[in-house]
Amino acid sequence: MKKEREQILIIGLGKFGMSVARTLSEYDCDVMAIDESAELVDKVSEFVTHAARVDAGDIDSLRELGVTNFDTAIIGVGDDLEASIMIALTLKELEMPYIIAKARDDMHAKLLNMIGVDKVVQPERDMGSRVAKTLMHKNVIERMEVGKEYSIVEIETPNEWIGSKLNQLNIRPKYNINVLCIEKADKRIIMPTANYVIEEEDNLMIIAPNSEIEPDGFLGRLR
Repeated sequence: MKKEREQILIIGLGKFGMSVARTLSEYDCDVMAIDESAELVDKVSEFVTHAARVDAGDIDSLRELGVTNFDTAIIGVGDDLEASIMIALTLKELEMPYIIAKARDDMHAKLLNMIGVDKVVQPERDMGSRVAKTLMHKNVIERMEVGKEYSIVEIETPNEWIGSKLNQLNIRPKYNINVLCIEKADKRIIMPTANYVIEEEDNLMIIAPNSEIEPDGFLGRLR
């Protein structure tokens, strides 16, 4: 059975938004990109599925575009704090399942978190292409590249792993990854034993080749 394409809405087509749009399009996502600039909309239309010139703060315009059918919204309007907050609130009202927003500084990030944005990124720390790759699997919490070939990644425990021992999952040969530690609410378990039973609230710190962290690698196979 063919897997449905990820449907992602991108609002704001500055360097960050354009980078995310291009990367996700390369991963064959269904991308709708919107901006108030006709020039930017025309540029992005060359590689995304849909592009439209729209005021993202207008809830009726967003409804008409059918944005409620999308899985994820990315707010790339980070330089205009007020616009960013208003767009996030509008998307919350439309019950967007997952919202990611660009923040210009720590205060902006705090405000976005306060109103319920699911993930806040600051481009000085998170390149657009990296954010796009992380988006391809919601289990990813943080990713840090180690050289050109490997990354250390913190992930939420996949549902299918809960209640299993590490040695039962056969993680290294099956997924080509190594579990470095288990992050629990009250402690960190470094190099867990093979008999460790994974619990629902655990986060796993793993190291893996970058190829396994891409959508067609082990994270993609966990979807």
